[in-house]
Amino acid sequence: MDTTVTAWGLWDCTRCGQKDISGRDKRCPSCGDPREQHELDAMRPPDDAAFDGAAISEPEELALAHDGPDWSCRYCGSNNRASSPTCDSCGGGREGQPPPPKPTPPPPPSGLLQRLLASWFTHRRRWIVGLCLVVFAGLVAWCTVDREYQGKVVGLHWTHTTTLQRWQNVNRGDWKTAVHERPEVPPRAGRGEVAGVAVTGCREKHHHDESYACGTENYQASESYSCGSTQSCSTRSNGNGSFSRTCTSRPKTCTRSVTRTRTKYCSRPIYATWCDYVTQAWVDADSTIVRGDGHDGLRFAEIATRGDRERTVQHASYKVVFAYGDDGETYTRDAPRSEYDGWQAGEPVLVSVDHLHGPTGVRRPTDPEP
Repeated sequence: MDTTVTAWGLWDCTRCGQKDISGRDKRCPSCGDPREQHELDAMRPPDDAAFDGAAISEPEELALAHDGPDWSCRYCGSNNRASSPTCDSCGGGREGQPPPPKPTPPPPPSGLLQRLLASWFTHRRRWIVGLCLVVFAGLVAWCTVDREYQGKVVGLHWTHTTTLQRWQNVNRGDWKTAVHERPEVPPRAGRGEVAGVAVTGCREKHHHDESYACGTENYQASESYSCGSTQSCSTRSNGNGSFSRTCTSRPKTCTRSVTRTRTKYCSRPIYATWCDYVTQAWVDADSTIVRGDGHDGLRFAEIATRGDRERTVQHASYKVVFAYGDDGETYTRDAPRSEYDGWQAGEPVLVSVDHLHGPTGVRRPTDPEP
């Protein structure tokens, strides 16, 4: 429920220093000086405790308080009621006279430089913002737009790795439900193998924890309940020396602690059967690396195998190094064998560079632009 009361505020005369003048008075009772706008703006309402006691009850007074915001006379500056068509102090009209004509601006300076200087001093803030935007846009373009630099191939490097692997027994373990025994099929000439599974032992092992209901338990909870009402008030100026105070009453809610009962849950371990077993896998036994530059002498190391249970696996990597720019910066790129074979030392290239992230690509001058 909302209730609104209106009361006159209090103002101080800035001419003679009289304090606590009623907002109903448009003139100072001591010196007769009319109230001006700055004195109206500084007006203060009655204290909250005194507001109800100062409430206006007479119909005529309420009509004045609800007349609307005061207006200030542009001739003498005094306050007048919203319903007054003329100033009570000097008789000036509420609308006033038309504003004086604006002075004619001086002619712009002659010459391009003078016009630019005049524009700078007149629109200095816009010039500064515009220049900052131009600099920022240029910086973004410099950092994010790729530029191509002339360069050449300065390095061709290859690495060949030969690894000797042996088919041998390894120990593994898993839950019994996932372990299925089967015989081994050994490899022939390093291929066609199938790993066998031979269980060597099983045991019970913790698998997971299970939650289960194990009775009830009491616990404390918060409960809301109605405990009367609360009031909030706000005060606003009516712009004419009076203030209106609106108070709203709302139901008040409090909380209290209550004891409640709920199902209690406990935890217990669940065990399952874990089995250890022997199986087979290819295991790295030895490796040899051969490195070189250019296109001559590319080879893999030869490692002798003994029997069907040994094999060799080969892995190759290739790198091409490009130099670009006046400072001779380098860009190293991993390449597949087919691309590596196509590059030649000293070959001219164009390197694309993003100044924020570095080189992004390379192409031959005769290739089409991306």
